[in-house]
Amino acid sequence: MMIVMQGSRTRKITFAPLIKFEIRKWSTITATAFFPILYGLFLAGLPLLAFKDRENYLNYAIVSAHKLSGWINEGILPTLSNEPVWLLINMGFSQFLAPEEVLRAIIFFPAATVAFITLRADPKNAMWILLFLFLPQVIKNHIIHLRQGTAIAVFLLGWFNTNRNARWFFISLAPFIHASFFFIIMLIILVNVSKKLRLAPDLRSLLFIGAGTAVGMSLGQMAMIFGSRKAQEYAFTAADVSGLGFIFWAGIAILMAFEGKNFFRQYTFPYAIIIFYLATYFLVEVTARIFESGLLLVLLSGLQLRSWRKELFIIAILGYEILQWFLRFGTPQLGF
Repeated sequence: MMIVMQGSRTRKITFAPLIKFEIRKWSTITATAFFPILYGLFLAGLPLLAFKDRENYLNYAIVSAHKLSGWINEGILPTLSNEPVWLLINMGFSQFLAPEEVLRAIIFFPAATVAFITLRADPKNAMWILLFLFLPQVIKNHIIHLRQGTAIAVFLLGWFNTNRNARWFFISLAPFIHASFFFIIMLIILVNVSKKLRLAPDLRSLLFIGAGTAVGMSLGQMAMIFGSRKAQEYAFTAADVSGLGFIFWAGIAILMAFEGKNFFRQYTFPYAIIIFYLATYFLVEVTARIFESGLLLVLLSGLQLRSWRKELFIIAILGYEILQWFLRFGTPQLGF
């Protein structure tokens, strides 16, 4: 505080608001600039072969060119449905990095990119986003589902891009890194169509439920028709689901519905992701992978809720996160 004499009057000038503003400004800069790097370095620095499927990912760094050549020989549909851009990324890194370094690069860059984009998207909620980035369903995409983590980073580069051409370029690349994004793009198209038709919220929900049901009942056949390797990897059933995930995310969808039409109009796509997930939950096991590809957009939209709805959303997600970590304690590599 400074005291300034003006004639017979004394005026007090306080620097508290300025200091508070500067602290807030620098904390935001620190979160958005330095944390993503630390996040990426932390994940890339974990023991390289201690987690599930890491040897398979290491193998990609060695034989991606051979795999791509094999798919090309099978034809255009098998090539496009078996994530050729993922193979090209591995081939690119392997030109100047050893296989182990390729794997660490594929962990670091997507993880840092995802953290940077989400923090930049909503700096005022940086603290909550930092916590959400450690949600097991989020962080595992940079520990055991590395292909999906890479696709999420590329998709977000497009989703938050202000240039329309760049936006659709990156979004269109994502399915060729991880096939779950074919369904994410399908939802984007359905959302855009429903907006142009000016469908009411209940009709839009029915549209998303119908799309989810159709996909859930036909996904196995679609994988076989297009020659996807996933036709051999998954059973395309959901016999072992507990139903707890369904109850939790149905509650989040209801919470969002209470926010009103303006929220629904602005965040139709994240809402569609939840509804699609719920519609496919009891039909096919891979629906969780599709949901996880759009989960960060669901979490970011939830932070835009107001009043008690936002507070309840944060409490629910953090409680969900704590429970998931608690259940993982005592398991090898925390279940990863």
